[in-house]
Amino acid sequence: MSILKSSKNRVEIYTDGSCDPNPGPGGWAAIILDGKERKILKGHSEVSTNNRMELTAALEALKSVDPSKPVKIYTDSQYLQKGVEEWLANWKAHNWKRKGGVLANVDLWKKISVEITKHNIVWHWIKGHAGNPYNEQVDRIAKHEIQNRKK
Repeated sequence: MSILKSSKNRVEIYTDGSCDPNPGPGGWAAIILDGKERKILKGHSEVSTNNRMELTAALEALKSVDPSKPVKIYTDSQYLQKGVEEWLANWKAHNWKRKGGVLANVDLWKKISVEITKHNIVWHWIKGHAGNPYNEQVDRIAKHEIQNRKK
């Protein structure tokens, strides 16, 4: 039995990022479920991309979580999930470059690379807009952040 399945102290995080248009004004959101506590983190950027907002949501969520607790992160971004699980080690080994040339969002990938070493994380990709209530909620919050960024 894995530590994540057996731990009552597991934290679950749902993240999303959005831009309208892409690139353009962006918003991000994360819902953190920690026992009976539920915390929402959110923010915006005047000029960004969907991918930057996805990375920011995960980074900010992880920074706010107790590193001693195992974490499950749910994202509808294959860029984020595959980036961490499949591509990150190779990027680091090749001095933050990718085979096709310049690595986009290298500043955020470097920060995520540091942050994930502090946590016991299992990453889950979930289909966006498929009825998962928390995924739908972070999507709405991220889009709301785009609209409310000037208030």
